[in-house]
Amino acid sequence: MDTRLLRTLQVLARTGSFTATATELHVVQSTVTTHIKLLERHLGARLFDRLPSGAKPTEAGERVLAAAQEVLAAEQRLLDTVQGTPAVAGDVRLGAPESMCAYRLPTIIADLALRWPGVTVHLTPVGTRRALDAVHDGGLDLALVLEDDPPSTTLDATPVGSERIDLVAAPNHPDTGRYFLLEEGCSYTDRFARDLADAHPTRFGSIEAARSCVVAGLGLSVLPRVSVADQLADGTLRCVAELPESTLFLVTDPRRTASAAVRVACQALKALSD
Repeated sequence: MDTRLLRTLQVLARTGSFTATATELHVVQSTVTTHIKLLERHLGARLFDRLPSGAKPTEAGERVLAAAQEVLAAEQRLLDTVQGTPAVAGDVRLGAPESMCAYRLPTIIADLALRWPGVTVHLTPVGTRRALDAVHDGGLDLALVLEDDPPSTTLDATPVGSERIDLVAAPNHPDTGRYFLLEEGCSYTDRFARDLADAHPTRFGSIEAARSCVVAGLGLSVLPRVSVADQLADGTLRCVAELPESTLFLVTDPRRTASAAVRVACQALKALSD
């Protein structure tokens, strides 16, 4: 089987768009369509549902994705054997909390690109549960998760740093009141919410939304220090309380042999603890 078809499958599953897949693979859109049709014909199953919101893998497609990762990893190992040394090039699919994507990882990824121009990191904001599922199922190569303890999973979770967490409010807002927290699945906000008596916090899917409400004086929020550092410095927010730090874990799947690109990405992510 032509492994180009499997690479097209992987990118389309990640982007959900035939146009975006064609752009990333530097081919025309009709080539993407042809690759998927050829793969579906060869395997005798429909791999994607074509929906108004984009292409979504079917159940068969999800199963093929996991197997495709193994095939492509084997191909890379074969190339490494022929070349004598690992070829440090390829894609790395990394999932991480929004705060890491916005404030910590851009510099790390930029430095990685300078050192290894052939490595491309595809960064996806994702919560802990989805990150663990995606690494286990082969949708992500690596994930960073913020947790109090190592996730209970068959995956490997290595601590690579920690994040300071603050309860913040506007300068003149009282120390209690309405709370604007991140959506469920965020460990430090879930921990804080459990300690709230009768309060019913408003949940947001983004740090920016929660922070904006707090800056406007509408209530309080629990956010990583890195995401509110500028506001604390200029006085538009104040720290009501410092909460326990959350540990940052690097999650990998021990069942899979990491490519050279994934290995150098792991090494770069260890810089988060510096």
